[in-house]
Amino acid sequence: MQLLIVDAMNLIRRVYAAVENSPTALEATASRAIAIINSNVGRLECSHVAMVFEDHVETWRHRFWPDYKKDRPPMPEKLQNGLDELRHQLELAGVYCFRQEGWEADDVCAALANKAALAGVPSVILSTDKGFCQLVNSRIRVANHFDRQLLDEAAVYARFGLQPGQLVDFWALTGDTTNHLPGVPGIGPKTAAQLLDHCYRLDRVLIALEQLSELAGVTSRIVDSLKNHWQQALLTRELARLSDDLPLGINLHDLRFCVRDTETF
Repeated sequence: MQLLIVDAMNLIRRVYAAVENSPTALEATASRAIAIINSNVGRLECSHVAMVFEDHVETWRHRFWPDYKKDRPPMPEKLQNGLDELRHQLELAGVYCFRQEGWEADDVCAALANKAALAGVPSVILSTDKGFCQLVNSRIRVANHFDRQLLDEAAVYARFGLQPGQLVDFWALTGDTTNHLPGVPGIGPKTAAQLLDHCYRLDRVLIALEQLSELAGVTSRIVDSLKNHWQQALLTRELARLSDDLPLGINLHDLRFCVRDTETF
């Protein structure tokens, strides 16, 4: 038994972008998305599938940081207007689709993966979003369909040079341009990785500020920036960390997957 958790809009928007100029873009998107799900169900040997959508509303992250996801391009109007029918086609194909009101899909995916893991069911999150790498452990992996990557703990370490559990601290230091999160001015990936290699956690970095200048390459300017922006680092970590304890109200039995013939638009 294994659960495939699909980050719905991550998949749909990428597929739609490839066929947007086609007169049958919505039909092609539905057909291609279903084919991708079926392909990954077979490749990853999954028995259950959940596709997580989200409402485009402000969440707690926007209230804490108004610039969250600022300047992201809006969803194409044609795709926005066709989402309900596209979701209907996915459901006809046997894909369980749902959303959790007031929560981002990323948090819902994290909660679903965590609850499955606690029940002894391994899961794979299908998404190109690097934020899911923080969840990776012996029972949770991340799959990128478009580059055929399957990230386990070893693959995450090979990519980032850090353990999955260190990634939110890493982004707290560097910021995250994808989600428009601030981080600490003057600290890039190399310095952040060095600090975490030495201290392992952001909290220990902040406790050991006076000793950091002893590390090669850590200048007084970096130490001063940490002293002046430590609250910003903690805020970024909180915003980057996925919530995994949401009450979902769904049963694993509902997510059992079987391929069905689909209707067309």
